[in-house]
Amino acid sequence: MKVLPNTLTLDDLSHIDPFLGSLLAYLASLGGREIYLVGGYLRDYFLGDVAQDIDFITSVDPGEVAMEVASRWDGKGFLLHEEERTYRVVIDGDGRRRTLDFAPIRGISVEEDLSYRDFTINAMAVDLERLVREELRLPRDLIDKNYGWRDLSRGILRECSNESFLMDPVRLMRAMRFRHLLGLEYEERTLNHMRKYAPLVTKVPGERITVELVETLLYPETARIFAELESTGLLQYVFPDLTETVGLEQNAYHHLDVWSHTLLTLEKLDDLLQDPGKAFPRHAERIEEHMQQTLQDLQPRSSFLRLAALYHDTGKVKTLTRDDSGRIHFYSHQKYSQDAVLRLAERLRLSRRATDYLACTVGRHMDIGITLPEHASERQRRKMVTRLGEELVDVVLLSTADRLATQGPLNTPEEREAYIATCDLLLDAYFREKDVAPLIGGRDLMRELGLAEGPAIGEILKEVRIAQLEGALKTREEALRFAADLIRFGD
Repeated sequence: MKVLPNTLTLDDLSHIDPFLGSLLAYLASLGGREIYLVGGYLRDYFLGDVAQDIDFITSVDPGEVAMEVASRWDGKGFLLHEEERTYRVVIDGDGRRRTLDFAPIRGISVEEDLSYRDFTINAMAVDLERLVREELRLPRDLIDKNYGWRDLSRGILRECSNESFLMDPVRLMRAMRFRHLLGLEYEERTLNHMRKYAPLVTKVPGERITVELVETLLYPETARIFAELESTGLLQYVFPDLTETVGLEQNAYHHLDVWSHTLLTLEKLDDLLQDPGKAFPRHAERIEEHMQQTLQDLQPRSSFLRLAALYHDTGKVKTLTRDDSGRIHFYSHQKYSQDAVLRLAERLRLSRRATDYLACTVGRHMDIGITLPEHASERQRRKMVTRLGEELVDVVLLSTADRLATQGPLNTPEEREAYIATCDLLLDAYFREKDVAPLIGGRDLMRELGLAEGPAIGEILKEVRIAQLEGALKTREEALRFAADLIRFGD
């Protein structure tokens, strides 16, 4: 049983969230407007957390209320969903962003509106007018026809109705995230309905799956969530390329089948993301900064790296061979894994930047181990840095997690330690390079040397960069002459 508060007042909310306290007082002061605080904010508050997203429903025009709030707090208000008449207000202040959604009450009452929601723990509401004038006794004074407060206190995830997943199949993905992040257990009927309606997730637009997926990938312990994909039947519908990795035998470098190895790789990756200093103590701070850079819709690289880890070995399904001695091989599996993750990116309609990122990290996760000698020279390391570019840190983390999850008899702890040492030297070279500004760029080649835009520019810049870092080029003029020589030599 979870211990939840038994009373709720405006002062309680104001104490832990001053912004919300002032907002609720303002909304209640507007007069003659039926407005309710609803959903995830209440759930998180009862669990002792403060959510950045706040949802309201109202019997009046939600756009009018939203624009008044946006004006009062100098925020940005806009129509979020035309058909649903939902408006969003984004307010930046005190170093954080608050997102407020205002929607009309669906149906003839608040209770009917709540019955359309996904899970009971998200279907609780509070009347603002009543909240600002009196102390509410919990759960008695909640609007909670679906007994969400009771389910939350008992640690149960339960759908609001038998039609919950039919109304919106994306809730199938959301259920797994809530269960793990909030430490809940499925109510039996809900779990049975998840298995029954799993095929419906294929009907959901890719963009909506992406929203749920990326939200899941924000958090550690993703391996536990994705492990549940198989048991709920969702794996074959959300990630069809992963289905055949379940139970797929590997060679003696491994101690697990491909799917189990993938989940262990995710666990090892989460460990590295949470504390990169365990493997790379000299670079921990810069790795953390790098992984917080955003790739799509303000989502960090770390989220997409977890997705890359999920797909890094999908190509083994198509590349499994056995030699005359019966030994298993997966030659060039990274190329087929890259093809699979590109299919996923297309289906999810990911941005070009996120797609290119996944293609690079998945397609090149073996590059360091395959092409870099154990005792590589400084020049060889620089070439690898240039080859992997901005994704070097990401490839290092993914490939290191992959190695740490590879614990068969042919892969010794000493070899894993040696690989980490090699990656540490690569990180040295990468961050040194980051601290040195390039002498020339693509525009210089086009403007000064008349080179046409195209892939040749990138190849020339790579060679110029290597020469610069080796100390052979020190000025812009020297770099341009060197580039001109490369062009003439190429001709």
